[in-house]
Amino acid sequence: MTVFLCYNVFGDFMGYISVIKIAVLVFPIFSLILSLPFLIYHYRKYGSITFLRFFLVFSFFFYLLCAYFLVILPLPKKTEVMQYSGAYYNLKPFFVIPEIFNSSEVSLINPNSYIYLLNQRFLEPLFNILMVIPFGIYLHYYFKCGFFKTLFLSFCLSLFFELTQLSGLYFIYPRPYRLCDVNDLINNTTGGVIGFIITPIFSFFLPSREKIDSKSYLRGREVSIFRKGIALIIDYFFAFVVCYILNFFVESNYIVYFLVLFLIFVIIPFISSGFTFGTWILNFKYIGSDYDGSISFFKYLIKYLLFHIFILNSWFIFMFLCEIFNTDLLFSVVLYCICIFMFLVYCLVCFILNRDIFINTILGVSSISTIGVLSGEEDEI
Repeated sequence: MTVFLCYNVFGDFMGYISVIKIAVLVFPIFSLILSLPFLIYHYRKYGSITFLRFFLVFSFFFYLLCAYFLVILPLPKKTEVMQYSGAYYNLKPFFVIPEIFNSSEVSLINPNSYIYLLNQRFLEPLFNILMVIPFGIYLHYYFKCGFFKTLFLSFCLSLFFELTQLSGLYFIYPRPYRLCDVNDLINNTTGGVIGFIITPIFSFFLPSREKIDSKSYLRGREVSIFRKGIALIIDYFFAFVVCYILNFFVESNYIVYFLVLFLIFVIIPFISSGFTFGTWILNFKYIGSDYDGSISFFKYLIKYLLFHIFILNSWFIFMFLCEIFNTDLLFSVVLYCICIFMFLVYCLVCFILNRDIFINTILGVSSISTIGVLSGEEDEI
């Protein structure tokens, strides 16, 4: 019986490990989807992202992904699910207690029956409790949730899991392939509460959330090249949205695209004293070397032509020149890729050294953080 228990526990453990392996494989795609909103929010609020904050938030995403996969995996075949005849749900709390006393497998005078009882009735509830303990820790330590809020959010997470099972993975399956159990709801919520209670044990070895925020605000006074890169992505996303909308009214072509870029990177920052849509979201703006910090229209135009036309959109210029001079396409593409690779290496060096690109240096354009300035907030450091 002991060997049977160890085999089952080991089998369950290896099953959990395989689920975590799947989560590791999927997480890079998942993190790419979530990273941009996360970066935008924290850059706008704090002006920077420390490694510890990055690790905490993305480990929280990874934990949620693992927990979700533990709920839905392994996925059975639809033909197998159609043959299931078991109950869809159980609404009787603690129904296992009377079953234990009425079970013929359990005997007070037979120690082996205790092992059977542990394996059949206590391991699954234990795993359900353990699964949500990290959720309570994250809520208490990083998100600064109180007891009742942690209790409520743990209940909501568990309810989401159970409804996922009850709906047959959002009606992908003809019926539930796992039991929706009110006891799982109770156990998961209990795990979240336990996580809240034991948080001081873990937070003792980590800096407080206030210290993390203070360090972020301090670093946020300087505008990193990575922060500028995120703002650039936001601006180009906005440009693509505008071009897509204009496509319903006028014929979409390169001229319309470059005019939209001209509006975003020349007209808007010139009128708004250094703000583009992306820099406004991330709370920084560009300033010039003049005494009042203004940037002339001519400098915006030069930067637009050099950076946004001849570098970021150089592919269009490259194809145009190939058609005019009738050059060998393969050789030209290889040469173009080499130039782009060299520019990416240059950007990487600028990122490592935290230096601005040469165009801004030549034009005398720099950037300043506006954290707490636009909203009238006082400096918290």
